[in-house]
Amino acid sequence: MSSKREDDDIMPVAGQQRRQEPSYDPPPRRKGGYQRQGIGEAVAKSFIRSIASSLGRILVRSITGRMR
Repeated sequence: MSSKREDDDIMPVAGQQRRQEPSYDPPPRRKGGYQRQGIGEAVAKSFIRSIASSLGRILVRSITGRMR
C-alpha cells in the first residue's frame, strides 16, 4: 500500500469543501505580559498629569468664583 490516505484520492464535488478536523490545541500564550514603562514615558505622563491638574484647578476656581 502507498503512504497516501484513502481520502487523498477522492476529489471533492463542486461547491463542497473538505471537512477539517477541529483543532483542540490551547491558544498560544502572550509573550512578555506586563511591560514596564520607560523613563521617557514616565516623565511624559507625569508632565501631562501636572498640566491637566493645574488646568482643572484653574477651571474649577473660575467656575466657583463666578458663582459667588
